[in-house]
Amino acid sequence: MEKTLLTSIFIFYFLPASFAQQLNVDSLLKVLAVAKEDTNKVNIYGNLTGTVKFTDPAKAIEYGKRGIVLAKKLGFDKGAAGCFLNTSTAYLYADKLDTSLLYLDTTLVFAHKVGDPKRLGLAYLNRSDIYRQMQNFTQSLKDCDSALYFADKADNDDVRARVNQTIGAVFYQQELYPQSIGYYDKATTLYRKIGNRRMSAVVLNNLGLVYKSIKDFPKAIAATVDAIRITDSLKDITNLSIFNGNLCDVYFEMGDYRRAEVYAARAMEYAKQQNNKKLEAIAWVYAGNIYLKLERFAESIVALNKAMPVFKEIDDTDRIYTTADMLAEAYALAGNYSKAYEYMRISQSANDSLVKWKYDDEVAAMQTKFKVTEKDKEIQLLAKDKELQQQKLKEQWLMMIGAATLALLALTGTWLLMNRNKLKQRMKELELRNQIAADLHDEVGSSLSSIHMLSQMATKPGNEATHNDILQRMSNNAKETMDKMGDIVWMIKPGETEAGSLKQRIERFAYEICSSKNIEVSLQLDDLEKLKPTMDQRKNIYLVFKEALNNAVKYSGSEKIEIKASTKKNELTLLVQDFGKGFDSSIVRKGNGLDNIQHRAKELNALLSIDSSPGNGTAVQLLVPL
Repeated sequence: MEKTLLTSIFIFYFLPASFAQQLNVDSLLKVLAVAKEDTNKVNIYGNLTGTVKFTDPAKAIEYGKRGIVLAKKLGFDKGAAGCFLNTSTAYLYADKLDTSLLYLDTTLVFAHKVGDPKRLGLAYLNRSDIYRQMQNFTQSLKDCDSALYFADKADNDDVRARVNQTIGAVFYQQELYPQSIGYYDKATTLYRKIGNRRMSAVVLNNLGLVYKSIKDFPKAIAATVDAIRITDSLKDITNLSIFNGNLCDVYFEMGDYRRAEVYAARAMEYAKQQNNKKLEAIAWVYAGNIYLKLERFAESIVALNKAMPVFKEIDDTDRIYTTADMLAEAYALAGNYSKAYEYMRISQSANDSLVKWKYDDEVAAMQTKFKVTEKDKEIQLLAKDKELQQQKLKEQWLMMIGAATLALLALTGTWLLMNRNKLKQRMKELELRNQIAADLHDEVGSSLSSIHMLSQMATKPGNEATHNDILQRMSNNAKETMDKMGDIVWMIKPGETEAGSLKQRIERFAYEICSSKNIEVSLQLDDLEKLKPTMDQRKNIYLVFKEALNNAVKYSGSEKIEIKASTKKNELTLLVQDFGKGFDSSIVRKGNGLDNIQHRAKELNALLSIDSSPGNGTAVQLLVPL
């Protein structure tokens, strides 16, 4: 019935018992009343925001903003990161996705500054789920990759599980069901490992939705029943209503209306227990649809009319559209054509006002079917003669067949052209990968040979005094080899969602190398998100940046480094600038580092400038035509 019943990553997952929650809030408010203006008070504000955000998002936002102001005043970056993160989630519960996104972006700034991998993982994960809800699936998967990276650094299975769950939800929304099942299974395994039964139940319910979509009803029933069993043991009434409704929908799809009616009644019962009008209205829609199939039109009309006012009150346009459509059909089948026409108009009005991003292929197909049905009903209501009706339908079909034929020819031509371009691109990528394979052989081969020679030196008698030095050199060589292999593997990855974008790669390397030397780094790389570089461009841009930053960190003595990227008139400008001791370019002898940068710039057909003088720092600027 409704694909939108997939439970969000945030909503309903962490709802504690209201009594216990109130006790916690009361105790936090008592401590807050006597707290001094210090970091402890910031933490109290953060805890209050995290506790209240489920039940009173507006109040949670107020607490969070107070904590942010105090944290900034005290220079308490860790506390600011926590308050920004919880305030962002509170805005999410208030259905303000854009504002939530802004607060998450600021969370990332503070979390990077503090170097807290767990909070970074959660922030990227939350941002990924927001982008998923906005149907920006590419950015959602990029943030999942970043969240997984920081989850691994923090060795946090809970964040790993949520990342897999989010990816599963992204694939579900794109109707890539086998991939969705794989990631949901990974999430379930991790949740069971850490004993998170509530989240295990949510993922099992989502698996039931996937299996229902591919018509594997036995597996859909098994997964949803297991979710209900776990949720019942936790006394989670909200999710019990949702999960029973989903099981009702499975039996409805199977045509087993008797069992569907039983589970619709259970969903209704749990919704009434918590006085949740929205869930109660959804259960009435389940019941109304069942009665419609059983040709109990009067009961269907009563049930659907109970749901409609609730959807209008909460301005749920999507459900107004589907409920009005059912009511139009029920009234028409009951012989009340004036009411049928009235609800047909309501349905049409709701459908016209739906946001454009909801118009995926499935909704478009449903809309087309509705319009054909609407014409038939209008003809019946206006008492048009049968011959006119058939003539109009015949003309429409001829037009549709002609349009479909033209569209097919256009698609065939487009496909042939795209296939030709893809073949050319693959040839270029094959040449590049062969070149990178040679680089891998040379780089790793020379490093391994060096490690082998050093190990032989260490085993020879008489070298005991230099063992520590030899082992340190072996360790450095091994680390360099791992870094080079990581870079090369990233360069030949076919998709950025698998290895991180160029921006994320530059950010990660910059934070790692600068933090190791206690150097402040300033990054302005947003324009890199707009780029779609080829594999060759991505490789050379990254290697020029890496060489320039390595030189700045090793030789400049600067306490701060700025890295900027901007695009203008089909040209990328990448700048790496330090404020260190600089050098006289006419005196300094060029080595492999500067030679490599020049060589990479030449391969990019780019302009490279190195501006430096003693005492004034060094600026390396690369201008790349796109």
